[in-house]
Amino acid sequence: MINTVVLDIGNVLVTFYSDIYVSQFITKKGEIDYFNHICFRSEEWVAGDYGTMTRNEIIDAICKKYPDDAETVHTLMDNCDDMLRPSKQNTDIVKRLSEAGVEVYYLSNTNEHAFEYMSKTFEIFKYMKGGIASYQDGVVKPGREIFELFLSRYGKKAEECVFADDSPRNTASARMLGYNTITLKNMEDLGKELSKFPELAKIIAKNH
Repeated sequence: MINTVVLDIGNVLVTFYSDIYVSQFITKKGEIDYFNHICFRSEEWVAGDYGTMTRNEIIDAICKKYPDDAETVHTLMDNCDDMLRPSKQNTDIVKRLSEAGVEVYYLSNTNEHAFEYMSKTFEIFKYMKGGIASYQDGVVKPGREIFELFLSRYGKKAEECVFADDSPRNTASARMLGYNTITLKNMEDLGKELSKFPELAKIIAKNH
């Protein structure tokens, strides 16, 4: 019996297409890849997900490592939360699930700056019971610890949860612990994939 839906945030509920964001400022393909990597795929960015570096510390560290690129790094990172846009369709899905009595949670690798921005700005968080934001507990996906922490913190059984994420590595890790999983290739498919579970299908279809 599925009674809990657990959702990644980036590219499930909220867009996080850093390469597209970088391309708004830089036109050369090689440079787009380079700056996307040093800014949003760097060890400093990952440290933010672990909660060991603040946004300003991340920016300062990257600028120190790549001093010739510091101006561009600031241009990209000072307001990078602008790339985060909520999916209206998936917000509506979460709202319908919540109103029908299904508990919905987030489970996300994210940094404090981004999470504070999203949770204060986006309507979707009003319909969620809570969740795990990696920086708060120092555990990240795909490590099993973050999935075990969710189950213990909220008193859940893995077999009663559906976990959706855009990363196959993350869903594989959850599946090994007994979660039902969805690997999303497109954000727009969340409703269709959740509807494969009979307990959720009628709720998802309502008002569609």
